[in-house]
Amino acid sequence: MFFCKKFLRKASLAFILGMLITGQSMASAVKLIDILINDSGLSQSLSKYGVRGTSATQVKSYVKNSIDSLYKFGGSTPSAKTLRMHISQIPAQGKDLKYKKDLMALLNKSESSMAEGDLVKAVNSLIYLSNRYGKRSATVLACSACVSDKLSSLGFKFTLEVMSDKQSKEVLTKMLPNQPRSLTNFINTKLAKHNIGSLAGSKNIVAPEEERALGLFLGLKEIGSADQKKLIAAIEEISKDEHGSINILNPKNPHKLWKLFSEDISESDMTGWTKLLDEVASKSAGKTSKKDTFYEILEARAAKNPEFEDRIQILKNKNCFFK
Repeated sequence: MFFCKKFLRKASLAFILGMLITGQSMASAVKLIDILINDSGLSQSLSKYGVRGTSATQVKSYVKNSIDSLYKFGGSTPSAKTLRMHISQIPAQGKDLKYKKDLMALLNKSESSMAEGDLVKAVNSLIYLSNRYGKRSATVLACSACVSDKLSSLGFKFTLEVMSDKQSKEVLTKMLPNQPRSLTNFINTKLAKHNIGSLAGSKNIVAPEEERALGLFLGLKEIGSADQKKLIAAIEEISKDEHGSINILNPKNPHKLWKLFSEDISESDMTGWTKLLDEVASKSAGKTSKKDTFYEILEARAAKNPEFEDRIQILKNKNCFFK
């Protein structure tokens, strides 16, 4: 009896040890790509690195939006193998190629060997590539610095929002090409058609990841709602030089107000922005740069509200609308 109990005790210990070893092996076999396609796994990894609550919810939505955009097949989530194949087939060049190489190298990293920066870098790269090569999706990229201080402080560079506005969705899913070179051609064609600027010489104003947002602005100029077109006209007024010519990508007046449409914006907010920009244009008539006038008017409006003053300072520090 003693022998049997001793044997069973050893067997139990051996079994438990085996379970632990198996569990460790399974954990080490989990790759970063497995984490990205699994909601609960992504939650755990984000929490491990201090991304919790609303911030974690946002990041998970950006990852899901990115994967959905890269892999459009009946709304199903791809397997790790399928997603890796789709990413490997992206015809990236230049800056895009660096993001692709970074992501491909990280996807096969085991969970046990991941560093804090690996997950953040992988999410940034995934969002970037989805924005550049997504399949007719209603998503558009915005800089996280202008959207969430928390995400920016954690190292996340981008956000990827799904637009619900009818006109924006039509531009993003039906008008804009999903290949970078074709998108650049689309932008140049529309800029020339409306005589409102050129991508030539504007690299310091429009980053590659911002071209989709610029394409959205140009598409809305043609098929946007009445309120959208009024705001677009106000942005064009802000873009006039001292001779009255419109250049929305003028290095001497480097604004990014066309990115206002990168998120769903309400009719009341559009009306407010239109009034503000009309006032800026009126008070800066004859000047090329509108930056100083823009902030002077904002600061005058916020003089009696310390909270607004703080927000204006953030806009200045982060160059959200003017470089």
